[in-house]
Amino acid sequence: MKSERTPYPSTGSLLGRVIRWMRRLFWIMSSGVLVVFVILAGLLLLVVVANTALRDLEFTMRATEDHEHLPEPDLSRLQQAALFVTAQVLPLRQPGYHLITPGRVFRDCPECPELIEVPPGYFLLGSPVFEKGRYAHLFIYKPLRKQLKHANREGPRRLARIPRPVAFSRYEITYGQWKQAQEDPDWFAITGREPYFPDLETGYRDDQPMTPTEWSDAKAFAEYLSAKTGHTYRLPTDAEWEYAARAGSVTRFPWGDEVGKNNAVCINCSSIWPARTMAPVGLHPPNDFGLYDMHGNGFEWVEDCYESYHDPVKIDGSPLIGDDCEFRAMRGGGSYSQDWQSRSGFRIGPHHYNRGYGHVFRLVRELD
Repeated sequence: MKSERTPYPSTGSLLGRVIRWMRRLFWIMSSGVLVVFVILAGLLLLVVVANTALRDLEFTMRATEDHEHLPEPDLSRLQQAALFVTAQVLPLRQPGYHLITPGRVFRDCPECPELIEVPPGYFLLGSPVFEKGRYAHLFIYKPLRKQLKHANREGPRRLARIPRPVAFSRYEITYGQWKQAQEDPDWFAITGREPYFPDLETGYRDDQPMTPTEWSDAKAFAEYLSAKTGHTYRLPTDAEWEYAARAGSVTRFPWGDEVGKNNAVCINCSSIWPARTMAPVGLHPPNDFGLYDMHGNGFEWVEDCYESYHDPVKIDGSPLIGDDCEFRAMRGGGSYSQDWQSRSGFRIGPHHYNRGYGHVFRLVRELD
């Protein structure tokens, strides 16, 4: 006698095809959920490891607070990789951000710029890929194809080290300080350059930034001060400038992600100085290092040759120097610029001989 079996839909029937399709869909969805779970778990692990790297860097900074030299970061390869990958997407935090305070203020001579000491430290240089305004230049300047090569000029974001303390000029070098140097009979003997007095608008004040300047003007002023004081003055490196400007922050500006009102001199940024000309230095609040006008007012020359990216391998804060360096990096934005051009990570690279209005500079003085 044949046993009775429960009938199943024929594999060729409509119901059978629906069942097979539903089974496949279930396995596809299950596999997709598993893949998403693995990806999220991997990202979470990267974030955890990146934060251990930041913690270890902070321990090193605390251990060397009273010493002159900050050692190279002692991180495992996993920590280095996790920090690098995560920093491209997430703001994370700056190592030692809670240690930031204004430093010692001093001058080397009555006519010299006022200086403020900035301590050594580690920091994340550049901006995350999703930062607001990071790609604004691609859609403002034409043609687009020429702008694409600059698409990553604020990246890749990477760890950088400022190994020794330096003293930054607290303000941008003023027109009055520049004039005093040009009127000094030793100017030509020291620099080999004829005095330069720019043709500025009527009423331009001695406490406004010196402009227009080219890169070699800034270098000559540093050479002059070095000879006069016996100390080494120079332009900041690109990394030193951003470290000093950020002052422990990871936001677009040291005070937050929005430019706000009366924090800087840029287009529609200030009611204290609404004109699209450079303001007298020090009108707006300083950052946590005690530095003024790092954002807006004028584009500041730095030492480095300009490349449209950060070297992902370079850890120290030394300048990028080339044999034939036609373009030099500038930082900080200007009084005639949009707020996105005044972000901490923003950088441009004009010709080194470009004496554009709004091109200014500040110096650093090496500490003995």
